[in-house]
Amino acid sequence: MEAQQKDLTRRDRNKLRNRREILDAALAVFAAKGYHQASMQAIADRADFAVSTLYALFENKEDLYRKVSAAVGHQCGEIFDSAMERGGNPYEKLINFARAKAEIWEQSPNGIRMLENELHARMIGEGEPAPNGIAQIYDRFMLRIEDLFAQGIAEGFFVDKSPTALALALDSPTSFLMRKAVQNPESPPTKADLEEVIEIFFGTVLQSPQPSVELS
Repeated sequence: MEAQQKDLTRRDRNKLRNRREILDAALAVFAAKGYHQASMQAIADRADFAVSTLYALFENKEDLYRKVSAAVGHQCGEIFDSAMERGGNPYEKLINFARAKAEIWEQSPNGIRMLENELHARMIGEGEPAPNGIAQIYDRFMLRIEDLFAQGIAEGFFVDKSPTALALALDSPTSFLMRKAVQNPESPPTKADLEEVIEIFFGTVLQSPQPSVELS
């Protein structure tokens, strides 16, 4: 990457730097205000650029939101993928998925705030849904969690219940802890809280006791 940047002109390097700074500012503004209440002017003010600079690099607010969502989704996806790859079976993969949420709330608190804003707007019917937002990315990821539960049921790990219901039942309390962590940064839930939630959940859905999955 450094070698590639050395080949760029000074103007191109400045453009890349400006783009990164605008994306960082946009993430903060979208996290604080939500898609519908955020404005290009607020993002420009946060980034300390003229609004015209934003429009030189991004088509509009929708385009900027898509780019920010994609960046957050990529970051969180890498965390989840890395965690689940360390699992050898559906049970281990799902435990590692739940544990990865602790890393998400440490690495991307503004991403979680964006997700919360989107879910709230969806619930109250505020305007059109945010374009290709975090919630849509997360919805697609949850389909993978459903598939893992379906596989685990077929392989005899889990009780024969709806994979969709099991995915929601795992996601709800662990996501609650994740939201609480960013809402109360001075007194966030501990990893011990997360481990207790995981233990309670899997204690109710396993067909038979399984070896404990070591923290990685």
